[in-house]
Amino acid sequence: MNITKSLEFAQTRYRIADLILDFNHPTNIPLHTILLSFRDFQIPTTDDKADIVINISVEEAPATADMGVLRTDDSIAWGDRFRFYEKRDTFITTIVNEKGNGTWYQYSNRNFDESTIYVPDSSADEQSAVITWMSMMIFGQASLSHDTIMIHASVVNHQGKGVAFLGKSGTGKSTHSRLWQTHIPNTVLLNDDNPAVRVTSDGIFIYGTPWSGKTPCYKNERLPLKAFVRLQQAPANTFTWQPDLKGFIAVLPSCTAIRWNKDLFAGMNTILEKIVAEVQVGYLQCLPDAAAAELCHSFLFASA
Repeated sequence: MNITKSLEFAQTRYRIADLILDFNHPTNIPLHTILLSFRDFQIPTTDDKADIVINISVEEAPATADMGVLRTDDSIAWGDRFRFYEKRDTFITTIVNEKGNGTWYQYSNRNFDESTIYVPDSSADEQSAVITWMSMMIFGQASLSHDTIMIHASVVNHQGKGVAFLGKSGTGKSTHSRLWQTHIPNTVLLNDDNPAVRVTSDGIFIYGTPWSGKTPCYKNERLPLKAFVRLQQAPANTFTWQPDLKGFIAVLPSCTAIRWNKDLFAGMNTILEKIVAEVQVGYLQCLPDAAAAELCHSFLFASA
């Protein structure tokens, strides 16, 4: 007998970057206690159609000998436990569980607006970590259909405006945000890893999300996006503007989109073109010191 048929199910709804995300899940996987970083984003469930749907299942994933084409097995978060496949109109993500005796499966349709996550035997901590990560990956792709891009950045709120610091891992994005918070008055952190940027009829906005890397900063807020600043470590502090194509190239590496879906990847480029046409982009070669934050602030807000 399949015991999962006797399980009760619930729907938990969140609003992230003004997009509605629904989880359909067994009640014995209580998302309100597992997904703690999502708490400020939860909203009441209504009859309105969700933009993104994630189904959580404790049944076995559909058996298949052919997983499709292995697109990547490279993951900083999961190491050699991770695989990502493409099979016709489906993307399949697998992560071997921490015990090594089961596998998480995520089946997503072509645009990622509907996915199913199959949960193996796992602890509550692992459920929290994997569902949080998988939902971030799903949201990052599905949001592209709604003029929204997730970016890898640390973002500060200075006087009600968002400034996003970009750069490779280890460049010092979080450090530079802390320098602003310490040395630039009226500055607080919005998100330290994965904010979302959305093109709207009212302008370009940057949003806090439930995903903020190692820094617990999960703010359900949106701000007008003042600027992107790409950082590079250097022996002296120098700021230069990156107009037009240079700005596009500076921001592109920090955007989230899988290159194996040509439609989503092209959509991401179109959205980014709209964003950099309205948002300033700077390049800061810098030391990890107060003077770097003060120099950056002087360029961005000199005429404010």
